Amino acid sequence: MTPAQKESITGLILAGGRSSRMGGNDKALMQFRTKRMIDHVFERLAPQVGGVVINVNQNHEQYKSFGVRVVSDAIGTYAGPLAGLHAGLSVSRRPYLVSVPCDSPFFPEDMVERMFDTLQNSAAQIAVVMTGDQPHPVFALARRSVLEHLTEFLKGGGRKIDEWYDTLKVVHVEFEDEAQFGNINTPEELEAYEKGLPPPPRPQKQRFKRSAPVEAEIPAEHVAILDSLLNGTANAAAAAAAASAPASAPAAPAAVVDRRSKAAKGAPRRRTADKLETAVEALLAASTSLEAVVSCIDGYDPNALPVAKVNEVIRSFVKPAQGFEQVAIRAALGRVLAEDIVSPINVPAHDNSAMDGWALRSSDLSASAPVTLTEIGAALAGSEYTGRPGPGECVRITTGAVMPYGCDTVIPMELVKAEGKRITIPAGQEAGSNRRLAGEDLQKGKPALMAGALMRPTELGLMASLGIAEVKVRRKLRVAFFSTGDELRSVGQTLSEGQVYDSNRYTLFGMLTRMGVEIIDMGVVKDDPAALEAAFRLAASEADAVITSGGVSVGEADHTKQIMKQLGEVVFWRIAMRPGRPMAFGRIANGERSAYLFGLPGNPVAVMVTFYHFVRGALLHMMGRADLDLPLLQVKSQEAMRKKPGRTEYQRGILETKNGETTVRITGAQGSGILRSMSEANCFVVLRHEQGSVKPGDLVDVMVMDGYA
Repeated sequence: MTPAQKESITGLILAGGRSSRMGGNDKALMQFRTKRMIDHVFERLAPQVGGVVINVNQNHEQYKSFGVRVVSDAIGTYAGPLAGLHAGLSVSRRPYLVSVPCDSPFFPEDMVERMFDTLQNSAAQIAVVMTGDQPHPVFALARRSVLEHLTEFLKGGGRKIDEWYDTLKVVHVEFEDEAQFGNINTPEELEAYEKGLPPPPRPQKQRFKRSAPVEAEIPAEHVAILDSLLNGTANAAAAAAAASAPASAPAAPAAVVDRRSKAAKGAPRRRTADKLETAVEALLAASTSLEAVVSCIDGYDPNALPVAKVNEVIRSFVKPAQGFEQVAIRAALGRVLAEDIVSPINVPAHDNSAMDGWALRSSDLSASAPVTLTEIGAALAGSEYTGRPGPGECVRITTGAVMPYGCDTVIPMELVKAEGKRITIPAGQEAGSNRRLAGEDLQKGKPALMAGALMRPTELGLMASLGIAEVKVRRKLRVAFFSTGDELRSVGQTLSEGQVYDSNRYTLFGMLTRMGVEIIDMGVVKDDPAALEAAFRLAASEADAVITSGGVSVGEADHTKQIMKQLGEVVFWRIAMRPGRPMAFGRIANGERSAYLFGLPGNPVAVMVTFYHFVRGALLHMMGRADLDLPLLQVKSQEAMRKKPGRTEYQRGILETKNGETTVRITGAQGSGILRSMSEANCFVVLRHEQGSVKPGDLVDVMVMDGYA
């Protein structure tokens, strides 16, 4: 595990229980082999993670001696380890969190690394330790993204950790020695471990079930794909294509896949159980159906779907695209970082001056009276001063110059009275001021940038400051788009009665270009089944995502929707929003190639609004970006806005600042076909689903368009 990977993990020690089996004593603080039990756990966990949080509900002061964050359960009623996990996830800002109990001082020193590697190589949300057939659910490594799911589970009254795991994608990490994960629950066990005796027997607990993929059935024609996965020769696209193909033969249990593979290859190959399980999970993860996703969404109603539910479905279904490139840093502008960047040097490399002035020892300063020192030389940026100032001496220094030996403070030149080499410093100067410490910006061996970061000009400069000439970035997405409708004409053609120019392809072109994707403009496709099928098949073969405009509204020709259904799994929504109510979403395929599909409405403003609020975030997720949503601001409305609860509205607005106060006003008529309302706007006024009408002076949510519109 790299230093950056370790830095991305928070370690959580679960010490918040009732300790009822210890007679009410706080077992984490009980003595075990000359130390407190938690001391053993902390010393074993801290070197494996980037930081530690302790979850406790009593004796907080005694735990604060570790110098780390101590948090209590946020759940009012006792919720066991899940409450502790919830508390840890709530305060951690790292992308991963690993939990260990306070009463298990024996876990392996490479446990976190093995769990991290397994989780990274799977589509799972959480990794759990397993020894033989015995799971150890409190030894878990979770992605921080499970926090919202856990919160809802707890709000619904859920308390059992195994029941929560059953609602997630779990991968098991096999360890051989069960004793390493033993815990000390009772005074009798503590005494036995202290004396080196076998612990007293415990009653057998009901074990939570292993992940469903292990016992799932795999269609016979998928055996070859699984065989390739086991040997690292198949890619995810091939696995997904095979998994989504219609079954043509009876399914074969996963347990017999290995035997069939041997027969097909004609020679036996050894496979461990965990390798088989990982391969099965990878295959089944690739074949997750859209139907399965929507069935897990509470309150899913395709005819009245709230905006938040739309994004929940899309982001649960869409997966990041695979593929990377190594490019020079200048070519990385606008690309997405594919790996963590660990600083190879300290920045700055030495303690240096933040001001022009005089460098001196803080011990020469006086709080009550001026002091006069003798200047003995000069330190310039780019050339180190080699002298060694003694007491009562100082060195003239320029900004960026290396601090002279023994000096720890810089007094700016405007504060100093200089008479030849006699330098008088006013009273009350602060020790250590105007000095930049070595590694203050970046420390050697620490993460400088995390995977998923957008490479902006700032990031290019940061990379250059580290001396890094090339960087690994994710490949560009390929996005195909076309408009549908017999009434549409391209720019340059002559309009007949009832015909209009197609503006949607131009707005889509602009928004996609700003996102930095490779675009495939397929023009206007007529409402003809053969033409539509050919366009969809070509798009699915060439692109990662396909965006259409038109053909998904009620009352329009059904050709577009029929072809979408014919070529893949697609859902059609009537979203509780304005503008942009109709939308289609899913995945279409042409042979072994497939692409995500976004069918947008035909009205020009509705196309831009639905792209901005649904498609943009999905594409960013496919690009590997970590920041999917733009922040909302709250400002005062200059005017009244009519709004009925029960839908989300996106008013086109103008954000402006006058006399130090920022306010917003709408751009006038807000119809779905009035493209001028978007041209004049610089933000969306977001009126939430449950919100009613707005009065002048009310605070409203505003989302800045950030150049996409």
